[in-house]
Amino acid sequence: MSIRARIALFGAAVVALTVLLFGLVVYFPVERQLYAQQDQELKTIGDYQAGQILRRPFLRLSDLTFGQPLIPDLTKTPAPFIELLDQSGTPFFSTGLLNGQNPAIPNDVLAKTSPLTGYTTSFRTHDSVLRVYARQLGRPDVGLLGYVVAGRPATAVANQLAIVRIFLIVGALLSLLAALAATWLVAGRALKPLVTMAGAAEEIGRTQDLSRRLSEHGADDEVGRLTASFNHMLRQLQDAYSQLQGALAAQRRFVADASHELRTPLTTIRSNAGLILKRDDITSEDRHAALQDIADESERMSRLVQDLLMLARADAGYHLDRAPLDVRPVIQDVCRQAQKLHPTRSLDLTDGTPAPINGNSDALKQLLWILVDNAVKFTPDGGHVRLGLTTQNGHVHLTVADEGPGIPEADRERIFQRFYQADPARASDGSGLGLAIAQWIAVEHGGTISARNGERGAVFEVELPTS
Repeated sequence: MSIRARIALFGAAVVALTVLLFGLVVYFPVERQLYAQQDQELKTIGDYQAGQILRRPFLRLSDLTFGQPLIPDLTKTPAPFIELLDQSGTPFFSTGLLNGQNPAIPNDVLAKTSPLTGYTTSFRTHDSVLRVYARQLGRPDVGLLGYVVAGRPATAVANQLAIVRIFLIVGALLSLLAALAATWLVAGRALKPLVTMAGAAEEIGRTQDLSRRLSEHGADDEVGRLTASFNHMLRQLQDAYSQLQGALAAQRRFVADASHELRTPLTTIRSNAGLILKRDDITSEDRHAALQDIADESERMSRLVQDLLMLARADAGYHLDRAPLDVRPVIQDVCRQAQKLHPTRSLDLTDGTPAPINGNSDALKQLLWILVDNAVKFTPDGGHVRLGLTTQNGHVHLTVADEGPGIPEADRERIFQRFYQADPARASDGSGLGLAIAQWIAVEHGGTISARNGERGAVFEVELPTS
């Protein structure tokens, strides 16, 4: 069953319950009121007739004469009637007949009467139900003369109550149908945006077009908020899908580039190992050169695998452990060690003030070594590699400048991509992963890394927030 049908049925059920309660509240008081009015009418008629009779100077009730009244058939008309009974309870005068006879009044009804108070009740006689008011006729001077009864068929009130019931039932059915139709229309109008939303969702699922949006009318209600939430969800899904597509494309490139980078050292190792195993006539110099190639390529492949492992951990959400430290001793150690390893270049360090940050000492050393090795690689013999450390505006600035050819403008934003090499002819034995690792380390410290061309060569700058 659809939501619209359930809402319509629920609304109709609520209206039906309301009308039922209203009918009960109306019907029973009306019933009591009609019976009370009838009883009061019969009592008035009976007391009046008793008073008229008792004021007459007579000794016997049978001596009364009333003329020849028009006697109606009580089975055909609900008109009231007056009946007189003698002392024994035998009727001798009545203005109404049942099946051609005076209505017989039960003795137990007459026994409950008195000269001052009457008794009202209903009973069945001659297949008809009568509502009667009975009262004794008596005076102190003559004693009990007889009984006077005012009555009418119970069908009078029953017919009126039947009319009330028909009115309530017809009104309830009309109200129920009106409520069902109104609820159906209102529910359809209220659920129309949801139907549109469901159709849009099905269409999006079929076409996979996450750029579609639902029209927002600005209504500040549940449907309006749901429409806005649905559009917001679509935007997030589109962004997530775009990121996923980008990640899959990057993964494919990553795997392809890693395979390409690993293929060269593996080919070299396999060729030299095959040469050593298959030929016994090679000289000791050739054997040494082959083994040296194997060792060099193994070391290169080990560095490549280590770099790949670090980037894989970064992609998996690994975060560096950080603690308060001073950057100045770290950059001093790297500069001193790099000067020993590269004596043909001059590494100049501009010592600044202490630079406290929350960082990881090993990771910062690795970042500096990547930048220093990259600068030394492109700086000719006798050139200078300049390292700088400054603190300003709550940030620590690390700079590494070389005297190389600089970075082409088209490659400046791409050099931090994995396996990207701006000039493969000058890439030497690099894998193209160093700057990507450096960027990840800088981001893990809440900072940034950028590259630009200086007066003599390339300048790499790392900006980290102070602690």
